[in-house]
Amino acid sequence: MVVLIGPVSPYRGGIADTNNAFVKTLQEQGEEVIVFSFSLLYPRLLFPGKSQFSKTDPQNINSSQNLINTLNPFTWWKTAKRINALAPKVVVFRYWTPWLALCYRVIAQRVITKKIAWIDNALPHERKAADKVLLSAFLEGINEVFCMSDVVAKTLKKHTTKPIHTFFHPINTTLPKPMHKAEALQKLALDDTLKYLLFFGLIRPYKGLDLLIKSLPELRKKEPRARVLVVGEPYESLKKYRVLAASLQVDDLLFFHDRFVPNDDISLWFSACDWVVQPYMSATQSGITPMAIHFSKPTVVTNVGSLASGLSPKTGLISEPNPIALTNTLVHALKNTQKFSAAASFKSIKKEKNWHRFCNKFLELL
Repeated sequence: MVVLIGPVSPYRGGIADTNNAFVKTLQEQGEEVIVFSFSLLYPRLLFPGKSQFSKTDPQNINSSQNLINTLNPFTWWKTAKRINALAPKVVVFRYWTPWLALCYRVIAQRVITKKIAWIDNALPHERKAADKVLLSAFLEGINEVFCMSDVVAKTLKKHTTKPIHTFFHPINTTLPKPMHKAEALQKLALDDTLKYLLFFGLIRPYKGLDLLIKSLPELRKKEPRARVLVVGEPYESLKKYRVLAASLQVDDLLFFHDRFVPNDDISLWFSACDWVVQPYMSATQSGITPMAIHFSKPTVVTNVGSLASGLSPKTGLISEPNPIALTNTLVHALKNTQKFSAAASFKSIKKEKNWHRFCNKFLELL
């Protein structure tokens, strides 16, 4: 038996989605999996979005117990007691924020079986003084660690001597199928004579939307038909981006769909675009790249973190994180879309980075 501690459906977002896929794939491979999810993950005052839950596409995860309240230590002890009663061969702690460190540390202290940390971000992008201390405290109670990028592994080595294993970020399996581009454009009421760049996902300072906007004046001169679709829920005010775009006289090149996109609607945006662009200023790995690969869309990423590791020379381009370099890369991308859109190139990556291979690597740790 494998126990996973982390959010699953009806929680929304990339962590929950990948946990859903991880559980289902292990079950398909004959493993019994029990999930301990949250009765309360983030207090409302600490959550910057509109909702932590998906109302439109919840997935049924069998054997899931929504027990853990991050504000209530009694539920932490109760969780550990239930886990020990199950006597699993391993407990996996999905860690992506210091907010969970104390809760996880208490549970890990009381669990008497092998404990593995699955870490997305060793340290948050917007850091606070206590983040390193909290990470180290959590890792003290863990036997082994695995992550999905070399950048995270490098950071972890500064905080623990426990064994660290570097996997890959799997390609999504729960997303809808791609649509014909013309159909997607029609449903979104977008002009089919234009070229579209898609900036997708939660809007946060480190993701470089301002860098992308600063690249647009020169992009307009060289690719006047280019437009940018900014699609995702903002975790900060959009005012600064709108003011910046207006000051550079490129606000007409931007289309904002500033809300969370449920899984059922993701296909519309990816199918409509020509390229996905991730102009991040810092990064570990990204869940957007696997989405782009699922929809067979080429991607431009900045040369930060491990963003480039999710691409091949045939499915994407890498830019330095400055406006001039980004402009030149986007121009090259839009002039060579066909070259980077070969179905065979994406098929190869999908086969290499599927969930079954990921879970096989995980089971090797046991």
